[in-house]
Amino acid sequence: MFKLSLKNVLARKGRLLLTAAAIIAGTTFLSGVFVFSDTIRGTFDQIFSSAYAKTDAFVRSTNKVDAGFDTTRDQLPDSLIATVQAVPGVASATGDVQGFAQMSTSEGKEMGGGGPPTFGGVFTESATTPWEIAEGRAASGGNEVVIDRASAKKYDVKVGDEVSVTTQVGTQKFTVSGIARFAGNDSSGGATWALFDLPTAQAFVIGKDGFVDAIVVGGDGSVSEQELADRIEQSLTQAGTQNVETLTGKEITDENKSDVERGLSFLTLFLSIFALIAIFVGSFIIFNVFSISAAQRQQENALLRAIGASRGQVTRSLLVEALVVGVGGSLLGYIGGIALAKLILSILSSAGIGVASASLEIKPNGFVITMLVGVIVTLLCAIAPAIRSGRIPPLAAMRDVSVDRAGVSRKRIVLGVLFLAIAALGIAIGLNGTTEMLGVGVVGLFIALIALGPLVAGPIARLATPILRGIGGVMGSVAGRNAARNPKRVALTAGALGVGLALLVGVATLGSSATQSIRDQVGEQFLGDFTVTPSDGGGGGFGGLPSGLAQQISALPDVKAAAGIGGTGVNLLAPGDDKPNGTIVVVVDPTQAADTLGFGFTAGSWADLGADGILVSKQHADDSGIGVDDQIGVTLLDGTSKELTVRGIFDSNIFGDYVMDRSTFDGSSNPLFDQLVVIASKPGADPTAEIKGVVDQFPTAKFQTRDEYIDSQTEQVSGFLNFIYALLGMSIFIAILGIVITLLLSVYERRRELGLMRAVGTTRGQVAGSTLWESVLTALIGAVMGVTLGLVLGWVVVRALRDQGLSSFAVPGASIVIFTVVAIVLAVIAALLPARRAAKSDILSAIATT
Repeated sequence: MFKLSLKNVLARKGRLLLTAAAIIAGTTFLSGVFVFSDTIRGTFDQIFSSAYAKTDAFVRSTNKVDAGFDTTRDQLPDSLIATVQAVPGVASATGDVQGFAQMSTSEGKEMGGGGPPTFGGVFTESATTPWEIAEGRAASGGNEVVIDRASAKKYDVKVGDEVSVTTQVGTQKFTVSGIARFAGNDSSGGATWALFDLPTAQAFVIGKDGFVDAIVVGGDGSVSEQELADRIEQSLTQAGTQNVETLTGKEITDENKSDVERGLSFLTLFLSIFALIAIFVGSFIIFNVFSISAAQRQQENALLRAIGASRGQVTRSLLVEALVVGVGGSLLGYIGGIALAKLILSILSSAGIGVASASLEIKPNGFVITMLVGVIVTLLCAIAPAIRSGRIPPLAAMRDVSVDRAGVSRKRIVLGVLFLAIAALGIAIGLNGTTEMLGVGVVGLFIALIALGPLVAGPIARLATPILRGIGGVMGSVAGRNAARNPKRVALTAGALGVGLALLVGVATLGSSATQSIRDQVGEQFLGDFTVTPSDGGGGGFGGLPSGLAQQISALPDVKAAAGIGGTGVNLLAPGDDKPNGTIVVVVDPTQAADTLGFGFTAGSWADLGADGILVSKQHADDSGIGVDDQIGVTLLDGTSKELTVRGIFDSNIFGDYVMDRSTFDGSSNPLFDQLVVIASKPGADPTAEIKGVVDQFPTAKFQTRDEYIDSQTEQVSGFLNFIYALLGMSIFIAILGIVITLLLSVYERRRELGLMRAVGTTRGQVAGSTLWESVLTALIGAVMGVTLGLVLGWVVVRALRDQGLSSFAVPGASIVIFTVVAIVLAVIAALLPARRAAKSDILSAIATT
C-alpha cells in the first residue's frame, strides 16, 4: 500500500502541485519571517560586536527608568573620567554622549527620520571607538560636525558643506569637518549620526555641561576584562561615588544584543501571526482538495477494498500522500521564504533602512518550525477525508459520479451551534474584563463558520439560482445547481475567501472607528487653532521638538497660548502598588494648556496642577482606586524622589494615565521633548505668518492648521491599515488560489457531465460561462460570510479598546464595497483557466464509458 500511495502521488502530478500550492504559499510567508528576523538579528549582533570590540569596561549610572521597550539612564559627571583613567590596567577612558539629533541639509531636507533613529554623539580618536575618519578630519569647537558616510552619500553632503542639527536644546548650523565609517561600514544599521567633540556634545546633545552618558574604557592587556571592571568599581566606591556600575565589554555587548532580541521577538511574533493566518486560510484549500480527491476516487478505493485492502490501509494510503505533499510543499515553501526575505531586505535597503550589507542568516530553528507546521497542517487537513475513504463499502462506492454530501449532517449543525454559543459566551466575558476570553470567542466564531458554512452555502446557492438564470441564462442556472449540489465544497472554498475578507473588513472597521474617534476626541479636546509637530510625524518615538519652541511661539504678539505636549519616563509608585513602575508621563505647561487643551476635568483643573501635583485619567483612577489628594511617589531619572499630590481627574483617553507639570522636572536629567505644540490665537488675530517665521527656524518642525493636523493623524491610521492589508494579501492570494484549484478539480470531476452538455449542443462559450458564474457565486458566498464575520470582529475589537480611546464604531461602507468587488473580479480571473479547460473538453472522450 505504501508503494501504491507513492505511485498515486506520481500519477497525479497536477493534483499534487495544486495541493502543494496552498502549502507553499503559507509556509513561504512563515519561512520568510524567520529568515528575515534572523538576518536582522544577526546584523545587529554584528553591529554591537563591532561597536564594543575594543571596549574592556563600560561605566554608567544605575539610575534608570524602564518603561516598556524604552530604557533611559541618568548621566555621570565627567570628573569620573580622570578617576577611571588612573586605575591600574586602564589604557584609555573616554566620555561618551548619545542622544537625539536630527540633521538637515543646507536646502532644508531632513536626513533620516521616520525609520531608524537619528543620533547625536561624540567622535574621538580613542582606541575604543568604532568610528574612523574616511574623509576630512575630526570635529573641533562648537561649529563643526562629523557625519556618517551613509548619510553623506544618500544626501550628497561633502566635507565643508553646512548642515542644520536639531536636538532637545534647539537648532544650530554646523560645518561638516569629516565623514566617518562605523566599524568598516558606512553606517550602523541605517541610523544617521551627527558626531561632535565632547564639550559640544555635552552642551548641545544632552544639554548638560560636565556630564556624560557613559565612560568607555580600554585596557592595557595586563588583566582580564572582569578584573579590570572590578578594579574600576572598587576605585569609584573608594572615591565615594554612588549609583554607578561597571560592566565588562562582553556584558555591555550581550546586553545590547538582548535588547535587540527582545524587540525583534515582538516583530517576529507579529509577523508570524499573519503567516499563521495565511496557513489557516490555506488549510481550507488543503482540506477541500483532499475531500474532493477522496470523493473522486470512490471507485478506486472500493476496488482496493474489494480485493482485500482493509479500511486502515486505505486510510493510511491517503495519509501517506498527504505526508509527501506536506513535506514537498513545506520544503518548497521554505526555499520560497528565503527568496521572500531577500526581496524584503532589498526593498528596505533601497528605502535607505541600511541593511544592504546584511547577509542572509539561515538557522535550523526556522527550517524545523516551517517544516513541522506545513506537514502537521497538511496531515490534520487530510485526516477526515482519509477516514471517510477507508469507510467506503466496496460495492456502494462503485459509481461513476462522485457527490460529496458531507455538508448536511446533523453533527455539523450541533457542532456549529455549540461553537457559536462558545463564541458568544467568550466575547461577552471578554468585553467585561477577561481579555483572554476574547481570543476564545473569536476562535469560536471561525470554527462556527467552518462548521455551518455548508448549511449556509446550499440555501444561498439555491436562492441565487433564479437570479443567475436571469443574468446568465441556462448556464447561470447550471452554475447555481452545481454549487447547491456540493455545498461543503463551495462553503470551504468560499470560507477561505471569507476568512481573508473577514480580517480585511475587521481591520477596516477598526481603522474607520479609530479615524472617527480621533476626529471626535481631537475636535473636543484640542481647543487651539494651529499645531506644530515633528515633520516625520512624531519623532519616530525617539526625540521630537525642542521644548523651547513652544515658549518662543507663546511669546508672539498674536498668540494667546502655545502648549507643548511631551512625554518622559519616571518611576512611579501609585497607591496600592508594591514597588515603583517605569511609566511614561505626559508633560505640559499648565498655564498654556488651560487655553489650548480641553481635558474634561471631573475634579480639579489646570490651575491646581503645580510642580508638586499630578493629574490622573478617570479610567485609571477608577481602576486603581486613586482619588484627589492621594499621594503618588515619583522618582526622576537622576534618582530624585518626590511626593506628588493628585490635583485633578481628567476624562480623556488620548493623553495617557498621568500628566505632570513641566516645572516638576526643572534641574533634572529627564530628557524633555515635545511631540506636539497646540496653539491658540488671540481673538480676531491671525498669527499664521508669525508662527511660520518661528517654525521655519526649525527644519524638523511642521506647521499645520487644526484641521490639517486632524487629517494627518487619520492618514497615519490609513498608513498602518495599508501595512496590515499588505500582510493579509497572502491570505487573499491563497483564497483565490483555492478557487482555481477547486474549479479545476470540479471540471475534472464533471468531465462526463460537460461532455454530455457539449454533445447535446452546448457551446464552448456556454460551458466556460457556467464555470465563471460558479466562481462568481462562490465569491459572493465568501463575501457574505467575510463581511458579516468581519463586522462582528471589528465591533468586538472596538468595544474591547473603548477604554484606550476608541469611542466610536464606524462601518467602513466604501471599503466593504471595494473588497467585495475586488474579490469577485479576482474570482472571475481565477476561473478563467478552469473555464478554458472545461470549454476544451473532448466530447467523445468525456462521454466514453470504456
